[in-house]
Amino acid sequence: MRVRILTETDLRGVYATTLLMYKKLSEAGIEVNMYTTFKSDFNYIEPPREGKLFGREAILNSEKYSSKVLSEIKPEKGSIIHLANAWHGIIPLAEKMGVKTVINVQYWWPTCYFNSMEENFCDCRSITKLSKCIGMKKKGMRSYTSLAEAYYAVKKMERIKANVSSASAIIAVSKVVKDVLVSRGFPEDKIRIINVNALASNIDYVPYTPSSKFTFAYLSYPDREKGVFQLLHAFAYASKKNPNIRLKIPGGLESSEVISTVRDLGIEKSVEMTKRVPYEKYLLSLKQILADVDFVVVPSLYIDTWGRVVIESMLAGRPTIVTKGNGGLIEQVNDGVDGYHVNTYDIKEFGEALYKVSLMPREEVRKMGLIARDNASKKFDNKVIIDQLISTYKEIL
Repeated sequence: MRVRILTETDLRGVYATTLLMYKKLSEAGIEVNMYTTFKSDFNYIEPPREGKLFGREAILNSEKYSSKVLSEIKPEKGSIIHLANAWHGIIPLAEKMGVKTVINVQYWWPTCYFNSMEENFCDCRSITKLSKCIGMKKKGMRSYTSLAEAYYAVKKMERIKANVSSASAIIAVSKVVKDVLVSRGFPEDKIRIINVNALASNIDYVPYTPSSKFTFAYLSYPDREKGVFQLLHAFAYASKKNPNIRLKIPGGLESSEVISTVRDLGIEKSVEMTKRVPYEKYLLSLKQILADVDFVVVPSLYIDTWGRVVIESMLAGRPTIVTKGNGGLIEQVNDGVDGYHVNTYDIKEFGEALYKVSLMPREEVRKMGLIARDNASKKFDNKVIIDQLISTYKEIL
């Protein structure tokens, strides 16, 4: 069995999963090679150029570029190409060559034009609904061309669906991903729920050494849809009721809006921010980051397919607060057992939850962290996940 993993992105979460998938498949005795369209320690493929009318993603998934790549990597008939992210255009071409294809779906690009699933009224199939959604999202002149863009968007989403549906197997990284794919008409018989995003390096337990201040940590990107601004406002609310709390945001200095919001809320003395570092360096600094952290907070506002920071924090022995009812996040965290599900959409309710959690005895926090580590290790056993992936390979062959 020969497997080629292809990825077009080095974004932290996706690339971390890709690297771990490659490493653990190799350790399991699978003949696996990896190809990237960016400089890496693996096989380098010249990336597509930006188009004048369409972006890099459209060129990446064009028949011309995909054919060029297939000619370059020369996959054998009966081998497997595993697409680690949204490189769907290569699927039908590879399948015609007798090469089996597997694609990870760990974000909402197959079901949402904006890859966010933020607007419940839009299903990316209705021109009218899509036009309204585009108009809400875009600013300036582009909002006036939303109807024309909606026609393009529908065609794009139809092509994505056709390409992904032609794969030999589709990996949904969580149950919520499978449910949404099936609801949008993707072939259920090809979808396998495999928690590949739960693959993790050997993360040791981080000894819990709490400081005099009850400390929360936000480890995700400092993006609005990730809920960082909701957290800042909720934290400001909670700190008025309990001034003895603190918030750490590694990578927060990368966002001028986060910096200005912290200043405007008057919480500069209670919020610690640093610059973002590459994933490998972040893992090495995890012990330092989490040593005095009581709870990690993952307050995503859009439906999250999965939270890598959740699994890594739990394995490090830290209980985690996640958004109540939010997809993959609540599949990871057991409410009241190894963390909490909280309504992060309501600032006051969110703030009250942070305040109440900050009153927990430290010994209870420590015990909850140990339970989190134990639960994550058992529920998302890496060997089981890789065995499921290899079984899928064997099945499609």
